[in-house]
Amino acid sequence: MKQFACRYAVVQFTPYSETGEFANVGVVLMCPATKQFGFLLQTRKYKRVTDFFDELPRDVYLRSMQVIKRELERVADMVRAAPESGQVEYLRRVFEDLVHPREAIVRFSQARVVLTDDPGAELKRQFDHYVDRSFATPEYVEQAIEKRIRSLLNTLELKQPFKAEKVGNEDVFIRFPLVQKRGSEVAKIIKPFNLNQKETMAIYDHGGNWVQRVKLLRRHGLLPDAVLFAVSGPPETDLKRHAAFVEMRRALEGEDVQLVDETAETRIAEFALSGMT
Repeated sequence: MKQFACRYAVVQFTPYSETGEFANVGVVLMCPATKQFGFLLQTRKYKRVTDFFDELPRDVYLRSMQVIKRELERVADMVRAAPESGQVEYLRRVFEDLVHPREAIVRFSQARVVLTDDPGAELKRQFDHYVDRSFATPEYVEQAIEKRIRSLLNTLELKQPFKAEKVGNEDVFIRFPLVQKRGSEVAKIIKPFNLNQKETMAIYDHGGNWVQRVKLLRRHGLLPDAVLFAVSGPPETDLKRHAAFVEMRRALEGEDVQLVDETAETRIAEFALSGMT
């Protein structure tokens, strides 16, 4: 089956150019040899994006998607009207002009080349990889939770701030994103924790991994008494995933870990402020 060289780029939502943070929200793909241009944008499951940029009004994202959609529809019209003479080179230039580096709230990644016998299916595959699948890793969700908690902690004007630190000794240690120290001693730990994976086994894997880490540090006397996990979990209506979530919660509580919902700002603030003199 004949394969064609296609060029594609990831659409990135970048509301804060100062920090360089972005979320993958779509894919565009051009196949000059077959005169095909397509795009997919994340316009349905965008809560993950707006949760990550939580201080940004939701309508900013929706308006941005509307603007880029109109631009991509204009490009699609240009592709359909491409001249027969020098068509391949013309379409290459159209794509390069589209994805060129720009200072805007929506931008494009560096263009990549892929060989495929089905450009339409390839567009969907790249979208699944860069937007629907990779975007929601436990690590990414936990970064979003961490960001919200950091913003909360910054409002408390703590004498001893929470910082990323290694907890343990030279041989046995775990890195936590939010650690409060008093002098050289670790006083408190806050761990953003995602247990809302799509698969039941993924909840067990991620939860069990951290249960074992906590057990290890406890066994070596390397954890403080005050350890709090701010947890995101599946809905109770999802019986199998919620059962796995409850089991992992109980295992952590059995290791003297406090657990609160990741949105429980009052309880997280009370934990951070407790014991202050």
